[in-house]
Amino acid sequence: MRFSLTAMIVVMLTLAAHAGGNPDARVYIDFDPPDYVHEITPVPGEMIDAYVCIDQLGEGLTSVSLRFDDPLVAFPGVFGSAAWEPLLPLSEPPQSAPWDGYGIYVGSNECTQGDPVLLGVIHLGYLGGSCCLEILEHELLPSWVVDCSNERELDHFCVLSHGGIGGASCPPGDCGQSPVLEPTWGAVKGLYR
Repeated sequence: MRFSLTAMIVVMLTLAAHAGGNPDARVYIDFDPPDYVHEITPVPGEMIDAYVCIDQLGEGLTSVSLRFDDPLVAFPGVFGSAAWEPLLPLSEPPQSAPWDGYGIYVGSNECTQGDPVLLGVIHLGYLGGSCCLEILEHELLPSWVVDCSNERELDHFCVLSHGGIGGASCPPGDCGQSPVLEPTWGAVKGLYR
């Protein structure tokens, strides 16, 4: 009995982990969208635009949560400036950057469709050197993608690719890897539907 109850909970958590319309959503850095350019070697003094993109959206999106390390702190001497600009239509003016506090919840007042969708851009004043802009999970809302359905259902994105600058070697993204089953609010809510 204990085994069957445990098996049932694991199956329910697996189903609830992909309860929304975007089970295959992928977030990545693109230096030349929509061409999937994940690495660049700029000239010192050049301004770099690192676009944060998402693709494979079945039901569109209204919001995404993510985080980055502060480029000026994480890579001292590599950048002279760093600024975040949200790009979703009708999004709120930036109150913070994805490296402030727990991360950022990028949202729009309307359903956003497309493949890919540009969530925002990080404008960087490049001084020289190498670094990897890694896409991290929001500390409170890990990898959330909220779709455009009437119920505003939740999925979790995977990382297709981080952004390598100046010859840096980035860790591989986690798309295609087996997800770790962690209880989330969406999964718990899915148990009671």
